[in-house]
Amino acid sequence: MPHAVVAPFAFQAVPRFTQCPPPPPDLTEPSPAKLVYGLTLPSASETPTIAQEAAEVMLEVHGVEEELMDPALLLVYELTVHACRFTGAGELVQVVIRRNGDALQVTAHDTHAPHAHRRLAAACDERRRGSLSDVRELSERHHGEWGFGAAYPPAAGVCTWATLVNPRASRPTP
Repeated sequence: MPHAVVAPFAFQAVPRFTQCPPPPPDLTEPSPAKLVYGLTLPSASETPTIAQEAAEVMLEVHGVEEELMDPALLLVYELTVHACRFTGAGELVQVVIRRNGDALQVTAHDTHAPHAHRRLAAACDERRRGSLSDVRELSERHHGEWGFGAAYPPAAGVCTWATLVNPRASRPTP
């Protein structure tokens, strides 16, 4: 399956006018359908482990299916490792975990901007693909997709993402 070269979502623009006071927070019980979290972490050697441990709590609280737990945690770890490889020390990476229907999506933003020069861009993309080999295999094994592309403003750098599909959802109904 070829990889996609565009980000799966764009950041939402901030509305020009906001309600004051703001609406109350969502106080309903967590569920897999309401799973959406973002982490901003430093590019450091322990960051992937911290992201994975935080994701474990998030997935458990939201009752994500047991079949997705281990692959999702591995995906968070691998995408965070990848983002740190392309982000300098002292800079920040962002990791977003969300549920979209039957798919669990993990997105990581690094600060390494896409190259304008064609040869540099091709070499850098090849390096990224090599860094994402485990992500690609994991995503494809779980009927998902993966890809990377320039981040949408206001983010800078590159957005890398992968999805895992709920194995029960991919089975035909008898």
